[in-house]
Amino acid sequence: MASLIELTTKNNIAILTMNTAENRHNPAFLAEFNLHLDHIEAEQNIKSVILTSSSDKNWSLGIDLQWMSNPSILPAAISDFMIQISDLFKRIVTFPMPIIAALNGHTYGNGSVLACACDFRFMKSDKGFFCFPEVDVMVPFVPSMFPIINKAISQTFFNRLAMSGERVGAQQLLENKVVEAVFANNDELQAGVLEFAQQFNKNRWIYAQNKTQMNKQILLTMKEEDPSFIDNISKLQWKNLQKK
Repeated sequence: MASLIELTTKNNIAILTMNTAENRHNPAFLAEFNLHLDHIEAEQNIKSVILTSSSDKNWSLGIDLQWMSNPSILPAAISDFMIQISDLFKRIVTFPMPIIAALNGHTYGNGSVLACACDFRFMKSDKGFFCFPEVDVMVPFVPSMFPIINKAISQTFFNRLAMSGERVGAQQLLENKVVEAVFANNDELQAGVLEFAQQFNKNRWIYAQNKTQMNKQILLTMKEEDPSFIDNISKLQWKNLQKK
């Protein structure tokens, strides 16, 4: 069986390639992601990470709602899963090297939050939209997701996206400084991101220190607000999903 996420290296760069048609987030996806981050941290020669997708259509469509709505999945499992998501985002925003998202397809919901958690974002213009459809699929944002998103997206632009569920393309993201640059197609995107990633050859300690300080509000919200919110909302979320 193919890996959900494949890890390869090129020079001093780790490339994480999400490997399914939609790259949905479920417990198996999170476990594999963390395992690869373990391997990257163990390899001292790696200086930066690229996160991309093998799909020619999607980067990541976010939470696996099919898994979450399975009648056998109880509220406690949903709660555990949401805590695991927060833990992964915490790891990304404090990871001791840059993590660069190469958005080569549709990026929705929790996939968009994942992209915002990364340190840099690039996108191709020939295919792919970015959106937060939570308002339409009845999946609320966890408190720490707001500062995660706001480190990448201005409050005004995010307000528009969150309230409407509107899909936006690469050019709009560039105009709103959500992405660093836009490329015409996937080949140019991957080459451009690889070139960008090669500039990072710094000490891991300084990255960990700086990222932890820059993202202090995210970490504080995760600690003080996420657990109780997740515990309460998981029960309501489970009931809503079972009604569908």
